[in-house]
Amino acid sequence: MFVMWNCEEQKAVSRTQKAECLRAWAGIAQCRWIFSCLLLTAFCLLAVGCRRDMQDQPKSLAYRESRFYKDGISSRPLVEGTVPRGFLREDRELYLGKKAAVNNQAGPVLTQPAGASSTAPAIRLPAAPVLGASAAALYPDDVDTFPFPITKEDLDRGQERFNIFCSVCHGMTGYGDGMVARRGFNRPAPANYNQDRLRQAPVGHFFDVMTNGWGAMPSYASQIPVEDRWKIIAYIRALQLSQMPPGGNPTIGEGANKVTEKK
Repeated sequence: MFVMWNCEEQKAVSRTQKAECLRAWAGIAQCRWIFSCLLLTAFCLLAVGCRRDMQDQPKSLAYRESRFYKDGISSRPLVEGTVPRGFLREDRELYLGKKAAVNNQAGPVLTQPAGASSTAPAIRLPAAPVLGASAAALYPDDVDTFPFPITKEDLDRGQERFNIFCSVCHGMTGYGDGMVARRGFNRPAPANYNQDRLRQAPVGHFFDVMTNGWGAMPSYASQIPVEDRWKIIAYIRALQLSQMPPGGNPTIGEGANKVTEKK
């Protein structure tokens, strides 16, 4: 009996030791798991701390001083000869109303402000008009034909734009008696399109006036696109023909200021 009891006691002790060993190993494993989690968290925090968002990247801000460049300016100058998209304007007749062959006449050289671009080609204003001079002498660089065929739709568009931008000063029929002139803005008075000088003036002159301004009239380059300016001029020609006195010469200008209608 004593031997049996001793064996049972030894078995109980063995089970207790095993349980204690298991608890010790479990504690060690738990410590290792906690340590691994802490280590992983530290690595995650380190990675987040090294992140750089696009809005925080180092860059030069426009008009901001910079010590990186010798001149101290962050905005770098454009490459010589740079032209903004859409402002190349190689077609002088279309975009300037000027002949391709430039005459070396007297007069100040100005920059074409089409679209308020400083890169537009330079033009030369005509010299002071001479009494009795022909239209060709008064406006030697201005084209006397439209750069593209004018259709009935173009005339309708020109009439619409004329009524919006031009009639307030020049009147609905072009006599310079628009509402603005009637209300007192008549020194100098708006131009009368039906006078002989403007009947004989080439179409390029009207384009130049709309683009650069003339006298008290400001530039409309920022308000009226290039093609609409030509359509307005075509309608002005139609107005001049409609107001031609009986027995007058229906030919406007020297040469033909051609208005071609597509069929």
